[in-house]
Amino acid sequence: MPFRSTRASAITRSRALFAPVRWLTALWLVLTSIPSPAANYLTDPPERRVEQFPTDSGRLILPLPYNLPGIGNGYFLLGYFSNMFDTTTDALLVKVVGDAEGYDAQLDELPLYRHNLFLNVMEQRIDKAAVNNYQTRGMNTGKYDYNIVEVNRANESDFGLTLSLYERRIELNSTRFSSDISVTALRDPDGNLIKSFSQDYPLKSASWRHALKIDLTDDYLDPRRGVRLNLSYQNVPANTVNDPEYYRIDSGISLYTPMHHSDTLVLNYYRSDAHVTSQGNIDPTEIRQELPFQCSAADSACLSAEQALVDSYIAARSYGTATPLGGENRLRAYPRERFNGAHMAFAGAEYRWNFIQDAKPFNYFIWKDVTTSMQLAFFYEAGTVSELASDLWKENRRSYGIGGRLVSASGSVYRADFATGDEGNQFTIFFFYPWK
Repeated sequence: MPFRSTRASAITRSRALFAPVRWLTALWLVLTSIPSPAANYLTDPPERRVEQFPTDSGRLILPLPYNLPGIGNGYFLLGYFSNMFDTTTDALLVKVVGDAEGYDAQLDELPLYRHNLFLNVMEQRIDKAAVNNYQTRGMNTGKYDYNIVEVNRANESDFGLTLSLYERRIELNSTRFSSDISVTALRDPDGNLIKSFSQDYPLKSASWRHALKIDLTDDYLDPRRGVRLNLSYQNVPANTVNDPEYYRIDSGISLYTPMHHSDTLVLNYYRSDAHVTSQGNIDPTEIRQELPFQCSAADSACLSAEQALVDSYIAARSYGTATPLGGENRLRAYPRERFNGAHMAFAGAEYRWNFIQDAKPFNYFIWKDVTTSMQLAFFYEAGTVSELASDLWKENRRSYGIGGRLVSASGSVYRADFATGDEGNQFTIFFFYPWK
């Protein structure tokens, strides 16, 4: 088994000491690369047009059925409660019932000190689930070039603190992420069994992310004028002696330009880069010994799936992994985490047509809130991932579509998006804007 020498460990520790320097350097690069007219908002930000800490309460209780290959049938029971107890506290509970069992619970913006310090926690406990694992990193996989990874445990816990200053103009956040996953089997895209593991294969991770948001817009929740900057640094330590150590720096900028009477054109650019400080074990033979396949020589499906994972491990341990593309925020026409690599870049445009602007309370059995605006959104996105930063944008994927938004007085945005791309369509129901 490979081991880390004392000298290598000392180098890793010394590099970690310079992490704040890298973080500040990345911030400086973001600030100095802002194009005009976005740069004008740095010196003359627009006034906030509404209260930044609303306390109007809202709720949404919604059952959603599911039918997943290899997992079965059931439903999600979703409960969302905003601004509980006349505070900014939001709670989300998703109970999974049926052939899959578990829950996801989140508590956001629990005030610890006035409107300046907030607690955010999330806990996920899933007893059975399935995830698409694409066989190759980068942009060259096809729609069905994946295997279904079955797990009998998918637990995750997040704990974060947010310091908010100057009416949410500046926010600092530190969050600890931890996950514990146990893989039991692999299936093909049709749900046919490739390999059932005699012993569960554990995957564990833990890391810290530190983020800065500079919000120079007219409203934190529903911005229509201004610019917003995001920067985060996440250290990803090795969980085992075979894993790499790396850090990830993400940066983003959103420009909000008013159009006509009350519409908004949003332009967003986002970049994520992984930087390896200590490479993991990339010996193919030793990686096969780590994996629980034990394929027979005649089982071509098992051997092919094993080789795909070996190749993916080599790439991940050599280059690290940036924030992926796909899902409800970036490249909405593709499944979550569809494209992975060491570097990622994304650009998007969204036109938000505010066709209704009227405070109107409603109180149905499953849904209670106060409408302040209803929107139609037309969006176009492009994204790319690669193992080398110099290869970004050599290949990319695009996504475009239309969405409906209900902006509420409770501080929530209820969102439904329909997106299409070269692999088909995706329909998403979600909370809050993309690129937040």
